[in-house]
Amino acid sequence: MKKGTILVVDDEPINFKLLNAILEREGYSVDYASNGHKAIEMATINNYNLIIMDLKMPEINGVETSRQIKKIKPETNIVASSAINNMERNEYLLFNDFISKPINRSQLLEIVEKFAR
Repeated sequence: MKKGTILVVDDEPINFKLLNAILEREGYSVDYASNGHKAIEMATINNYNLIIMDLKMPEINGVETSRQIKKIKPETNIVASSAINNMERNEYLLFNDFISKPINRSQLLEIVEKFAR
């Protein structure tokens, strides 16, 4: 039985593969967007329980991608993901939580359980 649907947004496919392996094993359905533009398109069409958003991506970064998703679907749960947390104070308001890279499995699952029901 699937627990919820999660969109992973990351320009590095290896990061998606890691998250996908962990989350699918726990019963979540996982989709992937390799850039911000694709993420906005997918978030507009689908109702995700949670979006895990890489902050540093080419073209359109995770903060701007999240802003655009929140304009369309303000109720969307988005968790920021990055090796370096260099967000401005006001940017934190876009996100429900933050997970640092490299991803810690137990921290990931704790955060996902809060939002992806």
